[in-house]
Amino acid sequence: MLFPFYGLAALALAFSAEAQLPTVQAREQMLVLLERGALYRDRVDWRGLRRDLANTPDPQRQRTLLVNAIQRATAGHGFWLSVEEANNRSERVSATQQGPTSSSASGIASTTVKLDPRLGMIVIGPYRTDRRLSEAQQSAQGRQWALNLQTAIRQQDDGKRCGWMVDLRRNRGGNMWPMLLGVGPLLHGSADESKPVGHFNDGRNAQPWYYRNGAVGAGDQLHYALGTAAYVLKRSGSPVAVLQSGATASSGEAIALSLRGRPNSRSFGFPTAGYSTGNSPVTLVDGSLLVLTGTVMKDRNGMGDGARIVPDTPSRDDADIERAAQQWLLAQPACTGKRETTVAPLPINVSR
Repeated sequence: MLFPFYGLAALALAFSAEAQLPTVQAREQMLVLLERGALYRDRVDWRGLRRDLANTPDPQRQRTLLVNAIQRATAGHGFWLSVEEANNRSERVSATQQGPTSSSASGIASTTVKLDPRLGMIVIGPYRTDRRLSEAQQSAQGRQWALNLQTAIRQQDDGKRCGWMVDLRRNRGGNMWPMLLGVGPLLHGSADESKPVGHFNDGRNAQPWYYRNGAVGAGDQLHYALGTAAYVLKRSGSPVAVLQSGATASSGEAIALSLRGRPNSRSFGFPTAGYSTGNSPVTLVDGSLLVLTGTVMKDRNGMGDGARIVPDTPSRDDADIERAAQQWLLAQPACTGKRETTVAPLPINVSR
């Protein structure tokens, strides 16, 4: 599964004078997939939509009908791209793809508040797959991206780091699996990797997703593996502060959920974008692309409703986010050297 997020405006792509449409066969395939598998399929009158499409000769109007139906059935997270649009998007991905960076190289991390040298910080930006590549090439590219992120963690982990910040403030989404693989060393809060760190739920079944032994997947399906020894923190129980914003969306929200409920973790910032739902890309018979929203994402404890994720500690601005996160980390037993006491778990905040 992928978790793309492009914003509602991107769903209504600028139409050319001749609106691009799926073939009749691809259109029916798309409607069947949406009617049977879209998360909010009950919000659309599918019989009425088919009737309107059949009675509408204007391509622009047909495209509008399809876009509106997809928006309703997926709450604005799914979309359709023609072959040309999908190729153009892949070209942009190839030209702009950026890997994860450590705080020292990031343009947004710790620019307002100087980072205490006892703390580590990683920035997880969006990761988007170039679908023009072969599956093997896509896998190799995602694996290298994740390895770069684990390397950023390893380079900072000198044995003196007593806490970590994970910055998701500009993560608008893409493919969640390289992100999850890269942040793996920080996910569990202990040496035990047997438990899942999140779930997909389609309303009937829950499918756990996991990080263990340098690999990530969901259920019985393996998505990515490093192919080399995964990095293990020198202090596996170090506290983690998650920085989030209104721009944290889709797979960015998946990573936020993966860290929620982790022992010694807390989130800071602003409510996320509210696209914490699972997408699957489907290539239709004419080569066009439907991104189908079919699941709600939940954290390791089964909490989540596809809505905005409210931080444990709300903030006023970026400086306040970084300052509060740093103060909390430095007050934890791992940083103070004081003996840890048992405290009641924080309430889960999920809200539109």
